[in-house]
Amino acid sequence: MAEPLHIARILVPIDGSEFSRHAAEHAMRIAQAYGAQMIFVHVVDQQVVDQLAGHEPGDGARIRDRLWETGRSYLLDMARLADAAGLGHGEEIAQGDPCAVICETAERLEADLIVIGKIGRRGVRRIMMGSITRRVAESSERPVLIVTGPPATR
Repeated sequence: MAEPLHIARILVPIDGSEFSRHAAEHAMRIAQAYGAQMIFVHVVDQQVVDQLAGHEPGDGARIRDRLWETGRSYLLDMARLADAAGLGHGEEIAQGDPCAVICETAERLEADLIVIGKIGRRGVRRIMMGSITRRVAESSERPVLIVTGPPATR
């Protein structure tokens, strides 16, 4: 007979999109069922910073700082949701390649599950997040749950 599923830590990448919020909502339901801790992570994509930076000195730093503050805001929203649900949680923000950072964070924190939205922001970021989701699912040593929509209400 198989051992019961053990889920103590759930990593949820957050990009501020509706899909990442749906993923967080699903993850919170799982966390409540298993008594698990939530870990929210936001990654400032270095490639996006480089692409948006102009040729003026300091442009990259200003863009990075703006994206970093936006990410902190997303994480604060998730922390409030977890608090309201009575869940233990932690938040991390990092800069780099999102797939690599998500997978490395999951390993370092010994996450039992990664719950990620199917696609992210609109436009180019939407395409990129879909690609990130696919890459995480293919690269992660940890189980990955890809969320396609809001949790069913029953």
